[in-house]
Amino acid sequence: MRLRSGLMLGGIFVAGLTAGSLAQPLSRAFGQAAPNDSTYQQLSLFGDIVSQVKQNYVIDPPTDKLIYNAANGMLSGLDPHSSYMNAQQYANMQVQTSGQFGGLGLEVTEVSGLLKIITPIDGTPGAKAGIKPGDIIVEINGHSTDGLSLDDAVNKMRGTPGTKITLTLKRNGINTPVHVTLTREIIKIDDVKSKLLTSSAGPIGYIRLDSFDENASAHIRDAVKSLTKQAGGHIHGYILDLRNNPGGLLDQAVAVGDDFLNSGEIVSTHGRHPEDDQVWYAQDGDITKGAPLVVLTNAGTASAAEIVTAALQQNRRALVLGTKTFGKGSVQTIIPIDNEGALRLTTALYFTPSGKSIQDYGVTPNVTVAETATPEDSFSQLRETDLLNSFTNPTKESAPPLPPAPPLPPVASSIPSKPPANWPSFDPSKPSTDFQLQMALKLIADMHATRTTTASN
Repeated sequence: MRLRSGLMLGGIFVAGLTAGSLAQPLSRAFGQAAPNDSTYQQLSLFGDIVSQVKQNYVIDPPTDKLIYNAANGMLSGLDPHSSYMNAQQYANMQVQTSGQFGGLGLEVTEVSGLLKIITPIDGTPGAKAGIKPGDIIVEINGHSTDGLSLDDAVNKMRGTPGTKITLTLKRNGINTPVHVTLTREIIKIDDVKSKLLTSSAGPIGYIRLDSFDENASAHIRDAVKSLTKQAGGHIHGYILDLRNNPGGLLDQAVAVGDDFLNSGEIVSTHGRHPEDDQVWYAQDGDITKGAPLVVLTNAGTASAAEIVTAALQQNRRALVLGTKTFGKGSVQTIIPIDNEGALRLTTALYFTPSGKSIQDYGVTPNVTVAETATPEDSFSQLRETDLLNSFTNPTKESAPPLPPAPPLPPVASSIPSKPPANWPSFDPSKPSTDFQLQMALKLIADMHATRTTTASN
């Protein structure tokens, strides 16, 4: 999970809350509301319930636990991405966002009470152990995860580097439990990985972005410089791999989009108060100088990654190949609370250059290509709409016109929608086994550099 103060677009979240006096926060929240205001009446009811529990429950429960559970229920009932972190949880989050922490390197979410793997982070114990997107964690060190909160599960999986932990997994297509023993490591988040690939049209720069942390744009720019140098100054095109990228910082989504555009709208946000609405436009300076660009996506492409995908696709800068994205169109703000923790609150929805929200819908690729020969068994089934209390799509107005879509390269019609049955099993160390990547190379070889066209401002 990657959170910062300010606007967030991360698709992974942690539940939590803090104890403390209600009087001062309520005074700030409701101002000079009349004593008979319905909000105060309901809070009186809440106080009565707490009093009855404290007096008559079979044991005397800690008050902070009662407030913790109450706040947790209040926020999780709003939407899947609002939560409260007590001081310790907030500190843990800040450690993780520093770029390294002791753990397994797994992006985890909670769906209908199940702890589900979104993706293992490349090069971490989770990835090395063969844990797959879509795996469900049913036991941690032999203890059932039934009823375990996402926050508690994450805390159990973190720990001192060098210590061991055993996870029991339920995996699609396998009827018996999968037991995996892992050794915790210092997880260093290397958000950008790049390499030079070959195609029939010449060298292709491959850039994989794992998350939108505070260095995403800078690292993308460094990767382009390095690849250009490796290729002796000539690169036919670039593949930007955003598969299983859960999102991150809004400002970095804007910056990365701007890296590949000369002009045009990147994204806009619309919240409860119109005066807070914002729109971001690209500035001149495409770092690839208009080289052909393909974006790789799947159902794990979420939030900030969807902003970049939609901006590049709708400004006719890139073609998107893969499967439909996750569909998270909400923005969260981190609000510290009296040095006792922080509130992660959904404060806006974002809209793509077309004027539409992708909430629940996601981004549809120009060329649909599944990762496996049996896509029905893959992680692609889990999207924003599967999360409890997710927003419905708010788009009601017709979208402004976009530049006309250029025709797809002729080779696109020959690209199959899924790998053949005899395609080798995916091996991260062997690009030849990555079917989507191989189809992207085929597509980009048939593309030509073009001056960036833009959506109307």
